[in-house]
Amino acid sequence: MHRFFVDPDCIRDGRAGVDGAVARQVSQVLRMRVGEIIALLDGTGWEYVVSLNSLSPSRLEGEVVSESFLSGEPDVSVTLYQGIMKGEKLEMVLQKGTELGISAFVPVVCHRSIPRAGGGRADARLKRWRSIVREAAEQSGRSLIPTVEAPVSLRDALEQARGVTLMAWEGEHETGLREALSKRLEQARVEGLGLLVGPEGGFEPAEVELAMEAGAVVVSLGRRTLRSETAGLAMAAAAMYELGELGTPGDAAGDPLAELTGVRSKEVQRGQRE
Repeated sequence: MHRFFVDPDCIRDGRAGVDGAVARQVSQVLRMRVGEIIALLDGTGWEYVVSLNSLSPSRLEGEVVSESFLSGEPDVSVTLYQGIMKGEKLEMVLQKGTELGISAFVPVVCHRSIPRAGGGRADARLKRWRSIVREAAEQSGRSLIPTVEAPVSLRDALEQARGVTLMAWEGEHETGLREALSKRLEQARVEGLGLLVGPEGGFEPAEVELAMEAGAVVVSLGRRTLRSETAGLAMAAAAMYELGELGTPGDAAGDPLAELTGVRSKEVQRGQRE
C-alpha cells in the first residue's frame, strides 16, 4: 500500500481530502484509480487507510475505512550529527538512517568538510534533504518524519546536543562503541542519544578535544576504518540493537493487537489516553 504524509487537517469526520503534490503523485505518477486504497499519515502517529472516491492531478478525496496508531517509532530519540561529505553521500545516510529509526539529522561543518556550508544552493539542498527523509519515512513504515536541520558548526552541534553524546574517532583505542553504549543505556533512554561522525578524513585532534570538553564520549568503531557514510549508519544500527529496537513489532508495543499487526488500534490508544 502506498503511504503519504499529509497535514492532519486533511482528515475530517471519516473523510480525506488532499491537494497538491500527493494528489499529483497518486493520479499522474502512480496512475491509481477510484476504488483503490492508499494510506495517509498525519505526522502525529496515526495512519488512515483511505478508499479513493475521486481523483485528479490537483485533488484527491476518499473515505477512511480504517485508522491505526503506528508503532514504527523508536522509544529512544537518536540524533545523528553527520559531518558534511562530498557528492550524494549524505543523501544516502539520510535515507538509510531514516529506515533505521534515527529521529533527527544535523549536518555538521567540520574542518575537513568538503563542500563547505553556505552558498546559493544551501536552501535547495536542505529542501532536497528533507524530501529524501520524508519519502524514506513513508516507505519504511515510520509514523513521524525525522527532522533535518540546516548545517551547523561542530561547536554549535555540541552546544545543542542533549543526553548521551558519542563521537566516533579512529584515534580512540581504549573505549569501544559497545562498552560506551552499555554503560549509558538507561541515560540514553531518558535523555536521548547523539551520534557524532566526521566527514571524509575524520575529525581533527582539536575537534576531538572540543567534543570531550563538551562532555562527549569518544569511541572506537573497531579495528577497521569505516568511511564517513558508513560510520553513522553502523553506530545507529548498533545503538538500535542495544536499545532493543531491532526485535519484533510487538516487543515494544505492549499491546496484544500490535503483536499480530504491528499497530495499535484507535480504541486501545484512546483507552490509554483516558
